[in-house]
Amino acid sequence: MKFLVTGGTGFIGARVVVNLWERKIPVVVADLNLNIEWTKQIALLKYREDPAKLAEIQQQIDQTSFIELDVSNREQVNNVFLDFSDITHVIHLAYLMSAEVEADQHRGAAVNIQGMINMFDMTVDHKLTRLVFASSETIYGANHNAYGDENYAVKEDDFCSLNDHFYTYGVMKMLNEFTAQKYIRNKGVSIASMRPPVVYGDGRMRGSVLWACEFATNPALGKPVKLPFSKEARDCWIYVDDVAEQFVRLSLKPKLKHFAYNNGGHSVTAEELMQTVQRIVPEAQYEFDESVRRTSLIDRCDSVRLEEEIGFIPRSLEEGVRAQIEEARCRQLEISY
Repeated sequence: MKFLVTGGTGFIGARVVVNLWERKIPVVVADLNLNIEWTKQIALLKYREDPAKLAEIQQQIDQTSFIELDVSNREQVNNVFLDFSDITHVIHLAYLMSAEVEADQHRGAAVNIQGMINMFDMTVDHKLTRLVFASSETIYGANHNAYGDENYAVKEDDFCSLNDHFYTYGVMKMLNEFTAQKYIRNKGVSIASMRPPVVYGDGRMRGSVLWACEFATNPALGKPVKLPFSKEARDCWIYVDDVAEQFVRLSLKPKLKHFAYNNGGHSVTAEELMQTVQRIVPEAQYEFDESVRRTSLIDRCDSVRLEEEIGFIPRSLEEGVRAQIEEARCRQLEISY
């Protein structure tokens, strides 16, 4: 067994790679803009007080291949599978985020549409055991009102009209899922998608939701937080390490019951999020923009399907926030030294 992780030094991708290192699963890490030291640092910080485990992780790092890859270039993608003919599984995370897509639609389509099709083709051509790719909660549109009851947790089979969408990114995810299911039916391959909500954690460096890092990392480092929405805005949040665990478990399970899975998470208001941080960092200072009543995201996601499939329940919000704060502080100490 050998994994390819595309977008493998990105925010989620780096955590997936570390997760595979922990399992001693060989991995090829591909990214257009490789940030190898960042990925290594995540693992080394995690096990800084466990020399035996640190040595094991270092051995995995030394055996890992890091390659630059533009997933929109079919020849480059195919060459990866020719060079590493023992790849059996792919976790595909190489994608342009919403702001990047809106800024450059041509590049967005090349990476997010053609790049995804290239990976589907590799699943067929190289007889992969499984491809799991990141879809998104944005597939459900930009407003929870489309589902009626504000307390309703959106399920995988719920329908969202194009009229209820705001992000081109979300519509691209819809097309990815539609195309993937055609490959499954017509080619007999094993492909699955996961639909994360707001993924929080330390180290997010790009995208439209940098506030999903700043809300806890800033207070951890003694900095104020300015969130671009009302304290009453509600979103669904999940810790980045838990998302990585979900991706790996879904990839490893021999047989799956479904194609699409919600990652789940904790539905809280921005004020409740602030209060969670302040229980850990009492001096945390927040400013909200009350002119923006809500984010352009749904409020709640049902996660029963995924929990039953892989037997994993994400940690509590407070546990995740605490982990983020501790990591941010440890990273700052490393930088200081």
